[in-house]
Amino acid sequence: MLSTTIYERGHVVVVNVLFTGQGGAKRRPAVVVSVDAFHRTLPDLIVCPISSQQRFYTRPGGGDHPLRHWKDLGLRHPSTARLSNLMAVEKRLQRVLAPLHADDLAHVEQGLREVFGL
Repeated sequence: MLSTTIYERGHVVVVNVLFTGQGGAKRRPAVVVSVDAFHRTLPDLIVCPISSQQRFYTRPGGGDHPLRHWKDLGLRHPSTARLSNLMAVEKRLQRVLAPLHADDLAHVEQGLREVFGL
């Protein structure tokens, strides 16, 4: 069954993110990075998890994009979009928090172009 919620690239949603080693999962925010044409007729979204771990924000590694407007999303701590952890999630299980600020979305999109060589 397809979701009736409208998801757009740049929406921040709450998803289950697996722990390293897949020994469990925790609800975390993530950015929808798939485009409407991709996920409109499919049961999944492609998302990029957001981490509040300070090390990723203060010393971002490859594929890490610190969010300048994290407070606008209702996040409690400085946070980072982690392109190294892209994942597919079922649309019907997601709750939309807010749209990512255009500035931050532009940085995430540039990161996707770098990651995939586009």
